[in-house]
Amino acid sequence: MKYDYDLISIGSGSSGRKVALAMHRVGWKTAIVEKDVEGHFAGSCVCSGCVPTKALIEMTRISGNHQKAIAHKEKIVERIRSGTLRSVEERTKVPVIRGLASFVDEHTIQVGDKKYTSDIIVIATGSESIIPPIPGLRESNYATSTEILNLKEIPDKLLIIGGGRIGLEFAQLYKELGSKVTVFEGLPQILPGEDTEMANIIQTHMEKSGITIYTDKFVDEIKEVKSDGKSHFTVILDDGENKGEYHGDYLLVATGRKPATASLNIDKMPVPIKLNRSAIATNAYMQSNHPNIFAVGDVMGGVMMTNVASYHSGVLLKNLKISRTFTSEWKEMILPSFPAIAYTEPEFASLGYTEEQAKAKYGEDSVVTFKFMNKWLAKSMIVDDWDGVLKGIGIKGSNEIIGAHLFGVRTGSIIQMLVLAKENGLGWKELSEMIYGHPVLAEGIEALSSNMLRLTAYTE
Repeated sequence: MKYDYDLISIGSGSSGRKVALAMHRVGWKTAIVEKDVEGHFAGSCVCSGCVPTKALIEMTRISGNHQKAIAHKEKIVERIRSGTLRSVEERTKVPVIRGLASFVDEHTIQVGDKKYTSDIIVIATGSESIIPPIPGLRESNYATSTEILNLKEIPDKLLIIGGGRIGLEFAQLYKELGSKVTVFEGLPQILPGEDTEMANIIQTHMEKSGITIYTDKFVDEIKEVKSDGKSHFTVILDDGENKGEYHGDYLLVATGRKPATASLNIDKMPVPIKLNRSAIATNAYMQSNHPNIFAVGDVMGGVMMTNVASYHSGVLLKNLKISRTFTSEWKEMILPSFPAIAYTEPEFASLGYTEEQAKAKYGEDSVVTFKFMNKWLAKSMIVDDWDGVLKGIGIKGSNEIIGAHLFGVRTGSIIQMLVLAKENGLGWKELSEMIYGHPVLAEGIEALSSNMLRLTAYTE
């Protein structure tokens, strides 16, 4: 059967766009569908996530001026969005189909009143904010990480539900701008899933700066009252040691994200695409139950990061270049080592196992840890990083980097050397034996590695 396209990507973010462009370059007829070209082309990371958030944070730290930070953010987002769109349409000549895509069948999608057929369809619709079922929340004028990016006025009292990366980044941003900030995290620690000791260190650091953080209690109710055209919010905790009512004039909900599949009309297909909750259910090759329909990025669930989504698309496009249908030469999608980064002040970057995970896997007596305090590093003193902590996790008798958790200035960049080492079979020994520049922040890795080598008692 002849189709309109060889491949259609639903979504213009880093993963879907990458597959469509790469396959176009090898002669395939491809297209990209984007529901909001003017506001969202290039994906959430560029338009409403990683890039604008970090632009706001960085310029606020530099200037302390909120309006200047907003202008800086908008300039960067538009430059990347419009430049990416021009590159796709004018340089590579890949068609961009404007509108919301929904499935008709496994080879057909509908956008507006027009249908398009394709041999292969890649679902790369990304993710959307989770709104928890808190009584009163959905009826209130809450904001997500998308809306707060366009906030023009600085709140007097900012209430944040969610103590993960997004919530903490905005907490510090608005504390820096003068807001009184309160964070509510229902789980026992902030940064759920990260190393508990490091999460506690980061919480202490933030509380010292004036941010109030409550953990281990989910919010029971939200109330909103409007007066003088403004909203006034109340967060209610019915019980626990922090029982009470907490008031603010802006409410941010940052409780995580979920795969964005609701608009795809999947349940109306003759044979629906199988879901795992809201995520596209896939096999090891990112195929759905329809062999010609693939999923990449956040829509698969699991790790929702742009760098991971880009890796998904790299594996997929290499497989498709070998064959349009499954062959034993296809590579399974197995994630290599990758860093997780929170752009707090200072940054927090992690790799591999937490201490809890390592002890559960290898046994408590086999695991060794060390924490290097950045206050003893010359460059950290120079850049005023007195609270930074670099934590390593290893196994007795082994050179392997089991885990690394770095809290300090620019650790999001520094951790890349640990990723490179771990992924290439190098370990604490090799990192300790390098010649480092001086004075540089990376010397903290030299000190950490030397101590980890001593504690693991590794010998060749």
